[in-house]
Amino acid sequence: MCGIAGFNWQDRAIIEMMAQVITHRGPDDEGFYLDSSVSLGHRRLSVIDISEKGHQPMEFKHLVIVYNGEVYNFRQLREQLRSRGYNFISDSDTEVVLYSYHQWGPSCVDRFNGMWAFCIYDKQKNVFFLSRDRFGIKPLYYYFDGSRFIFSSSLKAIRKHNLDLHISVPALNFFFYQKYIGNDLTIFENCYKLRPSENLLFDLNKKKLTRTKYYNLEHQISEHQGTPIKQRLESIENTVTDAVEKRLIADVPVGSFLSGGVDSSLISAIISKNHKNFDTFSIGFKDKSYDELKYSKLTAQYIQTDHHYDYMEVDENLVKFIIENMDEPFGDTSLFPTYLLSKITRRRVTVSLSGDAGDEIFGGYDTYKAYKLARYVPRPVMRLSKYFIDLLPPSDKKVTLTFKMKRFVRDLDSNVNRRHLNWMATFNDSQRKELLNDDFVSADSFINCSCEKNFLSVQLNDIHNYLPEDILKKVDLASMLNSLEARVPFLDHRLVPLVLSLPEEYKITNLTTKWLLRKIASNYLPKKIVHRPKKGFTVPVSKWIRKSNLIREFLTNRSYYEHNLLSYDYVQRLFNAHINNEEDNARQLWLVFVFNYWWRKNG
Repeated sequence: MCGIAGFNWQDRAIIEMMAQVITHRGPDDEGFYLDSSVSLGHRRLSVIDISEKGHQPMEFKHLVIVYNGEVYNFRQLREQLRSRGYNFISDSDTEVVLYSYHQWGPSCVDRFNGMWAFCIYDKQKNVFFLSRDRFGIKPLYYYFDGSRFIFSSSLKAIRKHNLDLHISVPALNFFFYQKYIGNDLTIFENCYKLRPSENLLFDLNKKKLTRTKYYNLEHQISEHQGTPIKQRLESIENTVTDAVEKRLIADVPVGSFLSGGVDSSLISAIISKNHKNFDTFSIGFKDKSYDELKYSKLTAQYIQTDHHYDYMEVDENLVKFIIENMDEPFGDTSLFPTYLLSKITRRRVTVSLSGDAGDEIFGGYDTYKAYKLARYVPRPVMRLSKYFIDLLPPSDKKVTLTFKMKRFVRDLDSNVNRRHLNWMATFNDSQRKELLNDDFVSADSFINCSCEKNFLSVQLNDIHNYLPEDILKKVDLASMLNSLEARVPFLDHRLVPLVLSLPEEYKITNLTTKWLLRKIASNYLPKKIVHRPKKGFTVPVSKWIRKSNLIREFLTNRSYYEHNLLSYDYVQRLFNAHINNEEDNARQLWLVFVFNYWWRKNG
């Protein structure tokens, strides 16, 4: 995996500074291209064709590319291009992407099976062509003020320019609502994310940009719904195994994360069936309420992989290191164990397969079960139960039944998507009003809640928002800080619409999540793994807040509120109630800590 950067004028000093910021994304090589109109930079993590022939920026005739990603069907595309007269000098997929654009133009991305974020500079047309993969596995940020256009894999790299950046109020609200920043927003005004499935064309002469969507998931789902279910089910199992196999292509060692959950266990089992002495990796914690190492050990023994693990703890130095390396505030605490897992994995391999996206695609979240329950529990019963559930004491344990019950009754809404987002929320609208005062923005202003009332609409909401800007962002940040490439088989674009096209009962049946995935996994794994309940990859935040002097300082010291964006008095009420064990406010307080610490280091 790599890091890219560029802008629409010539300045070697700044492009070199941008590349320096993203060295961890590509420690093996760096390269630059400059002319009177543009500056392009690249940092390379060598994975496919690790020779000098894969060096970037790569040029072909009037085209120059900086590319971050992997196109897994590049060999098939290379043969198609050869039949059209193209000659290749490398074995890299970068060259295939570049020639594909020369042959087919922007529509080349429709042919790619993989993950990518790239920019092609066309010197003849004097344009930048940027593209981000269908599901947003790889990040791509840009800044545009009407004149200057700057892009990179990292917001931090963009900030190497002398820019007058201000906090985006909608993004601030999004962060405290959902613990990540979604849509095309970033924490700064005039800085944006290219959204998944989007291309961007920037005219260097007119200084005009145009964004277009090249992939419509809903349309693909609709097309598959015309195919008999039996045929779809057969295709799904075959596609899962082929998607895994395709993501083993590399010229460096490849392994697989193995948490002991059904998603990563199935991927590892498929690999081990055809590849002996394969490496799998997991992490353990001393707190038994959070540790799941016994399940990964059991799976590894069953599928006979070379399993590697370590017991590691998250300390204050790690917390500071990771937050300081965030492009923008990010509140998903599973980032920390994911970072440690990536660190263990990078000791032996350069590429690792991940089980991410299994929950969104196959239906694995507790909130999906809550969606089904909410259809059958009468509203009066919900309102009455809320009074008694609120009396239950908080707990420091992982994700307790009490926490789930409180979340279930707290934020009911007739719109299924808004209700789902409220269940996922950290600060709902009424809480954010107290936290943000004049900067409060209603969630309806930045969340598109579909009028659809079916389960698929809830899944699509997660796939378009939560998946790219929380789950995949977390994996990219954690893995890239360790110069590790993470690949996501469940996001093969052939697989996703196939699974989503199925009726609801193939995803959740009698409150059993991921029914179809478990059925497929039963051919590879023991029942104890296939049917174990989802635990999640979290850390003991509630205990941290009580014990950590660092967190306490950034929550209670008024000097860390000099940004004047958060209500100090409101946060102190939350903090005191949490410390006195009156309420479990760990998730809210964590977001305040992350924001305050990030602001002090990056504001």
